[in-house]
Amino acid sequence: MTDVNVVLRHLARLDGAAPDMEHIGVTTAQHPTEVCDFITAGCALVAANVQQELLGEAAQVLWNVYDQAGGPELVTAGERVRAVGLALTRATQEREKALLRFHEACAVLRHDGALFDAVPTPANPGGVR
Repeated sequence: MTDVNVVLRHLARLDGAAPDMEHIGVTTAQHPTEVCDFITAGCALVAANVQQELLGEAAQVLWNVYDQAGGPELVTAGERVRAVGLALTRATQEREKALLRFHEACAVLRHDGALFDAVPTPANPGGVR
């Protein structure tokens, strides 16, 4: 499996989809901008997810340091906690924007037939009534 296939499958799974690898080439030839938008938006979403996770872990580490700090270390730890908190807030906002762009890009590729739902949605979700 080529790197391209791996990336396309991974990105599509982020939206609960799977790429039609035969159709993605046709779609790319006919609509290169839409496919590039899908890849760009998907990579932005992955980057935002990584940022959010790392900043969340950093905040937890800093809270642990803050709980054990005293004197000047307490001030420095508090400043770092605030800085990481602000960065986490910005990363969360950027993630929400990236998620919206990605869903829009996926919708376009679904419409073109290049993506399809990986697990078909049942006609009556939740069971028979």
